[in-house]
Amino acid sequence: MLFMTAEFHRALATSSIEKIETWKNCWPIWEQKIRHLTNNFEDATKVHQLGDNLREVFFATNTGSRDQGALSAGGAGWESLVTWYLNLVFSGTNAVAMRQSKATVPPTLLDATTISYGNNQTNTESDVCVIVYPPDFDFPKEDASYLKNLDIEIARRIADVELGIIQCKTNWNDNAQIPMLWDMVYRASFGPTTGIHIGKNGYGVRNLRRFSYSFVTVPSQKEGRMPNKGSQMAVKRVSNLTGGNYWGLKTKSGVALSLAEIFDRNFNSAFDGNVRANVQIAIKQKLGLFRHL
Repeated sequence: MLFMTAEFHRALATSSIEKIETWKNCWPIWEQKIRHLTNNFEDATKVHQLGDNLREVFFATNTGSRDQGALSAGGAGWESLVTWYLNLVFSGTNAVAMRQSKATVPPTLLDATTISYGNNQTNTESDVCVIVYPPDFDFPKEDASYLKNLDIEIARRIADVELGIIQCKTNWNDNAQIPMLWDMVYRASFGPTTGIHIGKNGYGVRNLRRFSYSFVTVPSQKEGRMPNKGSQMAVKRVSNLTGGNYWGLKTKSGVALSLAEIFDRNFNSAFDGNVRANVQIAIKQKLGLFRHL
């Protein structure tokens, strides 16, 4: 009997990233940098610790331009780089990171995170979603109907599914209030007179086994302008997010966690024990993204 895994969903998520123009332009340079930092993708510890150095990787293609077009491209690049890194570490597990897209995010998850205010419906700025499937999840046949059938099974097993929303921003100071407010909305309980409702079509975040909301920033500010104290407003705004706040640097206590720490903090159930031990298995057996590196 052939047992299906999450790897086909991961392949779809990765393929979606590879179609982005920013990714096409940046990846040849980023890959060279990442290979150097990870001992050519052969050192599990260094692969995991890539989260400590993701800012360095991102800046390898920095042109120094600050016009709006460059900023937009930078944002798309950061979201894609974060998604790719998450899936690299998730290789061989039942967790998949997806950049926000109807082509990769199952509709049931979009329904669960939809917020209605009166007759208006909107979704959070969710940039990246991470789904953790239960160990016994029945993945569908890997064909043209995969996403449709995957969504049917997700809807059936919604109480066993974990979901993490990750908002990615290149700049910290200008955007910290946005994830703070969205996280507050998802935590709140609204009465019928408020006109606010979380979820639609019978699905909401409270139906999930676990739900978290996180913030991940480069940050793009120069060293002297980056938030560096817990007392600063930009830090306070994201200090109590359900999923935590992260950056592409080493952890600084009271300020931000390295993105490498998001796996233990939010998605530990995806791993059979130690994260790095799982990565070592993926490297050795060429699982997930390692198959193509």
